[in-house]
Amino acid sequence: MSSLALGACEKEIISDDITTDNSVSITTRSANAEETVSFPIVVYAFDQESKGCVDYKMLPDKETPLVFNLPYGTYAFYAIGGIDDERYSLPAEDHLTEKSEIVLKEGMEHADLMTAQQTLKLQKNDDKELTLHMERQVIELTSVTLSQIPDNITSVNISLTPCYKSITIDGALGTLWEHKYSLTNEGEGVWSLSTPTMLLLSPESPIITISMEDDNNMVKEYSYQCTDELKKNHQIRINATYQENNTMKITGQILGDTWSGSNDIIFNFGEDNINIVNAEDIINEETPAKGSAYNGCYVMDVIPQDHYNEVLVVYKEVLLLADYNIIPTEEESKVIDKITEVLSNLSVNNILGWRLPNENEAKMIISNRDALAPYNINIDLNNFYYLKDSSLKAFNKNGLLNNTSYTKGKYMLPIITLKFKK
Repeated sequence: MSSLALGACEKEIISDDITTDNSVSITTRSANAEETVSFPIVVYAFDQESKGCVDYKMLPDKETPLVFNLPYGTYAFYAIGGIDDERYSLPAEDHLTEKSEIVLKEGMEHADLMTAQQTLKLQKNDDKELTLHMERQVIELTSVTLSQIPDNITSVNISLTPCYKSITIDGALGTLWEHKYSLTNEGEGVWSLSTPTMLLLSPESPIITISMEDDNNMVKEYSYQCTDELKKNHQIRINATYQENNTMKITGQILGDTWSGSNDIIFNFGEDNINIVNAEDIINEETPAKGSAYNGCYVMDVIPQDHYNEVLVVYKEVLLLADYNIIPTEEESKVIDKITEVLSNLSVNNILGWRLPNENEAKMIISNRDALAPYNINIDLNNFYYLKDSSLKAFNKNGLLNNTSYTKGKYMLPIITLKFKK
């Protein structure tokens, strides 16, 4: 992206019959006086009547003036700081919405992302000066130090979930991202994170997972669900000690250094939290590409892991609840039990383990509706089930129907997560 990129989206909103005598001069500053604003900043202007984007501009630094020339009306301005073209992909200009996603590119780590938004009404011949107060959206994982790791361990990594790969124009979290950070062997049983990293992390009870592989290629994952929030604009340090005894616990602390607050979280990793990845669980085939077919089913996503590729596959057809004598007006627990029984018997070339999508996977299905069409999967139908917090929810082509009762469900589109060799 150039040092000053100008964009136009749905320019027909500004017709030749409407004058653009109004100018909006925009200044960005941090909401916290002690923080530095992240540049470059992308600023989008959305017409509040049409809900369409009328213009967007790139602000490369604080010295460059930023002015929008707009007809009178009411506009929402959205700013996202820390966005550069080497690290992020901006959404396509056509059909931009406030929920369009700015996506981290493959192999990149997040920048110090900041956002701001404000609505402004312009009268005829009305020039305005607008100050956008930027707020940090990321958590910095400043350091990770694991001690007393056994000598037979050959690799260690850590992940915090749910974390996200993208942010929407209006500053909301976008697409989930399963990403692990490799630790470096410092010797004498100490493994550490070599470089601080930024995370777009949901604050709601995040899960910390430490994965260790030994010299027999056996992988153990120790997970802990935080009881407290990990808030954005915080720096997090993780210090943990492996204790090799009968209970095989990992104990440690997360210490929060502040950009705008602090928190201390104590956690334990024990045998009850271990997930062992066995070689027999990994399919010894070439990983199918995202958007391709696998055994007649659609490959919706491919997520590289340390020792395998995780592949999210959509079932080859839509299932009508009535065909399986599932009555959605029954008690919810009974409906879930019947769905579970049906899906447990579902098989494609001996592939078992199909399930309902979760909330993020339902969103992915919606965004992939055009790609699913050639596979005779029609999500124009109403309404499909997904699971959220062990409860049935509905979705259709237009989005999640969180205010719709589970009794309105009619269809299922099962999915499965498979592991393929790297």
